[in-house]
Amino acid sequence: MTANIEAIVDPQVASRIRDIGRLSTLPQVTWELMRLLNNEETTPEDLQTVVEQDPALSAKVISLGNSAYYGLRTPATTIARAIVIIGFKELEFLALGLGLADTFDLRKVPYGFDGEALWLHSLSVSWAAREVAAATRLVDPGEAMLAGLLHNLGQIMLVTHFTVQLQRLMNYVEEGHSFAEAEVDLGLWHEVIGYLLAKNWGMPSYLQDVILYHHRPELAGEDAKGIVTVVNLALQMVDRTDFRLDYEVRPESSPDYAEVLPQMSLEEKDKILAKIKNTLPLMAPTWLQMMGPAKKKARH
Repeated sequence: MTANIEAIVDPQVASRIRDIGRLSTLPQVTWELMRLLNNEETTPEDLQTVVEQDPALSAKVISLGNSAYYGLRTPATTIARAIVIIGFKELEFLALGLGLADTFDLRKVPYGFDGEALWLHSLSVSWAAREVAAATRLVDPGEAMLAGLLHNLGQIMLVTHFTVQLQRLMNYVEEGHSFAEAEVDLGLWHEVIGYLLAKNWGMPSYLQDVILYHHRPELAGEDAKGIVTVVNLALQMVDRTDFRLDYEVRPESSPDYAEVLPQMSLEEKDKILAKIKNTLPLMAPTWLQMMGPAKKKARH
């Protein structure tokens, strides 16, 4: 499928993708945190020194550490304490999320599109992918979390950088076509757009595969099939919560989640789903804070 894949994308979009630089606009603090978090000798105090350089990140680390999800009896009053509570992988998730929120401003999407819903959905799939990976031990939970966060990169790119094409797509959907059908007919297939962008940025091949095949894990290469399957299962679980994207749910092409990973029992999958349903509402307020104070409202 990847042979000459660029040909199925709107020519203007494909051309602009080649010109969009990598995530160089991510704050330097984010890159420094990524470096430290990949060092086994890093301590919470090391991370605090970096986090303190960014007042917004500092506030959100403290906020997350004291969120209802962790249920602390004694509030975390220092960044180092909050980092111990939330964990290194969650800090990585928070830093990347803030970086993406700054780079792809989903508050500035075209009128009528719910950027807030897309943002919450992406973070929800990221969180769910971590839970599935931890339960299945198929892939590293941290890698699964990153893959889940970026799985909809093409759609985020579409709504923040290609507003004219997005409006055309929305009009097409209003005429009675499904969202998936409209994407293909107009050459705005978000999986392909995201894949081309990830490839252009030199992202690891497993992330490219997740972005391209998250709706069709059976097409992924053997090296990436495990993580693509984990993200697909996380996506299907999120589709059973209030954090789904109604326009994107594809029941005709998504087998029941109980069949995706047959080595897990139905009881194990239901346990993960229940945990996700309980957790996401607790985390959503903190995730929305990443977007900033002003959020664009969708047309109803």
